[in-house]
Amino acid sequence: MISFRYLALSFLAIVLLIETTGCTTVSQPEEGLNTYSNQEIIQTRAVDTSYLPLKRVIASDYLIGYISVVNPRIGKTGSFTKAQVTVQNLTQNRYSLEYQFQWEDAQGFTIGTPRPWKRFVLAPKEAENIHEMALRPEAIKAVFTVRLPDDAYIELNKQLEKKQ
Repeated sequence: MISFRYLALSFLAIVLLIETTGCTTVSQPEEGLNTYSNQEIIQTRAVDTSYLPLKRVIASDYLIGYISVVNPRIGKTGSFTKAQVTVQNLTQNRYSLEYQFQWEDAQGFTIGTPRPWKRFVLAPKEAENIHEMALRPEAIKAVFTVRLPDDAYIELNKQLEKKQ
């Protein structure tokens, strides 16, 4: 008969093996620098085209590995296309983010001007569903982009923090 201790240790070993395989370490920039030692990894993980009708882009390098954009869906409501993704916070940090949908026709050409950036907050380990409806019936594909906000107010605060 197999002992409970043997089963527990085996289970722990399997969990550790699953958790450690397939994970990629992404180097964070040194303070004051905007370069990465693992630039190739960052570039390939920033754009997810695994679901062709809805491309997902993480536009801020810092967020790679800390948030994920999953569960892409495209559907129709009448003659208009709707899209939805789930943005997950994988950390214990709180993130203020912004996102944008850009719609494309069947050939991949952008339709209209890009929609405005919309802000949202992700609490630690939170997941949020984000959806949008196309404004034109010929829009059948979308590009969802999420990033850290980088506006003049935030830049001013960064400058003030550096001086302190």
